[in-house]
Amino acid sequence: MKRFLIFLVLFPAIATAAFYVVTYILTGAAQDSGTGPVLIYLVFIVPGLLVALLDWLAARSSISAVIITTLLTYGASVLVMALLLGWSKQVLALGLICAIPAGLCSWLSSRSDAAAQASSPA
Repeated sequence: MKRFLIFLVLFPAIATAAFYVVTYILTGAAQDSGTGPVLIYLVFIVPGLLVALLDWLAARSSISAVIITTLLTYGASVLVMALLLGWSKQVLALGLICAIPAGLCSWLSSRSDAAAQASSPA
């Protein structure tokens, strides 16, 4: 349950910050209003929950869930944006908007899982 809460709260916040950083670096465009971050935060809630489900499934594998979640999220986001916007160098950079928060949230949720296992009686 902690995993889904971490992704529900932190993924949209980190993705919103990553969105503004990446778009500022690519285009030089600055934020123009206060409603933009709120709308973008709301847009990233559903992808955050989908990535939480992916991370939950990846946690059951023998490979690190952080690596699986980050790579699959990057690949899926690049593929979706390439289909919507066409292939370009910018699409590869825009994939970081979802990969960075996915990796951070996966790392935090794996740490909370490890802490819960360490504190539980054997």
